[in-house]
Amino acid sequence: MITKEVLDTYYNNTFDIERFKANDPCGTVYLLMEHTTRQLDIEIGALLVAMISWGNRKVIVPTALHMLRDEMKWHPADFILNGAYECSYRNAKNNCVYRTLNVDTFKAVCKSLHNALQGHETMESLFQGMSTKQAVGIICKWLEPAKIGTMDKSACKRVCMFVRWMTRKTTPDLGIWRTRKQSDLYAVMDTHVLQLTQSLLKNKRPTWKACEELTNIFKSWDADDPLKYDIALMTMADNPLQNK
Repeated sequence: MITKEVLDTYYNNTFDIERFKANDPCGTVYLLMEHTTRQLDIEIGALLVAMISWGNRKVIVPTALHMLRDEMKWHPADFILNGAYECSYRNAKNNCVYRTLNVDTFKAVCKSLHNALQGHETMESLFQGMSTKQAVGIICKWLEPAKIGTMDKSACKRVCMFVRWMTRKTTPDLGIWRTRKQSDLYAVMDTHVLQLTQSLLKNKRPTWKACEELTNIFKSWDADDPLKYDIALMTMADNPLQNK
């Protein structure tokens, strides 16, 4: 059974930061940060990496690396704002970027970002004064061509993960959104997390209600850093402790 004590044990004693970064899509964003310090580069790169973060991480990571390095040349902001995405993925096999995400859909997402970010130095400034929930809703609309889900139909897992990367102050998260509070983040809820936390939740499907319910449980355990329990759940999935 999942309890605060169990997850604290995973987070404090089992979680290996460097191993996590080496195997998780967020590690490709750290590679991006070795090539650029521009905040909008990091924000756009991280968002598009999060967008393709479903399925097998062993496939996600090289796909994300190809996108950032080979298609965007380590400068996602110029790639989007200058319209370079229109000429991207010319050699994509079967017109595919990743799994069901085809080149045309990817370009539609890029155009959506191009339109949304005109006149803004950073995403962080665009969301100034908004709640985290409002920001998640807006980002979901930006990514709508890719059909990653909206609050009325899903838990917005990949968007919540992106916002966690940007906001949470502790590695493996990047914490570059200094004006936002990590205490206001939402749980990264997918079917696997839902399965692990069934004993805690009244909502038994991966919906926004379930996301809010799990978030409130995390906040009751740690009001300042509730999403450390997201990290703990991922660690549990990768390194299940043996029952004694």
